[in-house]
Amino acid sequence: MQMGIGRLGNPSLILKRKFRYTLSIAWPGGADIPQWYVKVAARPQLEIDEVELNFLNGVDWVPGKGRWQPITITYIDAATSELGPLYSWIATVYDFTQQNPQDHLPMSERPGYRGTATLSMWDGCGTELERWQLLNCWPQSVNFGDLDYSNSEEATIELTMRYSQVQYIANPFCGPSIVANCQGCA
Repeated sequence: MQMGIGRLGNPSLILKRKFRYTLSIAWPGGADIPQWYVKVAARPQLEIDEVELNFLNGVDWVPGKGRWQPITITYIDAATSELGPLYSWIATVYDFTQQNPQDHLPMSERPGYRGTATLSMWDGCGTELERWQLLNCWPQSVNFGDLDYSNSEEATIELTMRYSQVQYIANPFCGPSIVANCQGCA
C-alpha cells in the first residue's frame, strides 16, 4: 500500500491554478472588453432545481431544470480608453450617460446587448487547459466601487453578469493528453 499522495505526486500531472486564467467579453455593438483588466472572476455555477413527487405516504425528488447562476467579475479601473467598451456595454442595458430619464433604457432587443464571455484556464507554459463560453450574457449589476483616503489599493469595478447558456471545452488544443514541464502537447 502506497503511503504517498498518489496521483497528486505524479510529475506529469498538471494542477489547474486559480491565478492562470483570462476572461474577455465580446458583444455585437462594439469592441471586445479587454482581458488584462480583470482582477477576479469565477467559473460558471450550475444549480439544478429539485422536483418533489408526492405519492401515497412517501415523497421522492427528481432533478428539475438547470439554472446558471450569475458570476461577478472585478475589473481594475484604469484611466484608459481600453475600458471604454466595458462602459459602452453597460450603457446598452441602462444608459447612465444620458441626461433625460426616458433615454436610460436604450436596448430592448437581445441582439443589442447580448455578449459572449470567454473564460480560459492556462498551464504555466501558456497552453490552454479549458475554455468556458458564456453565451447571451448581459450586465445585471454594476458596482463602481468605494473610495477611501486610508486605502492605497487600486479602484475596482464589480460587474455581475447573467448568462443563459454555457459551452465547455476541455483541453481545446491538446486533446486529452497534456504534458507538463513546458513540453507542449503529447
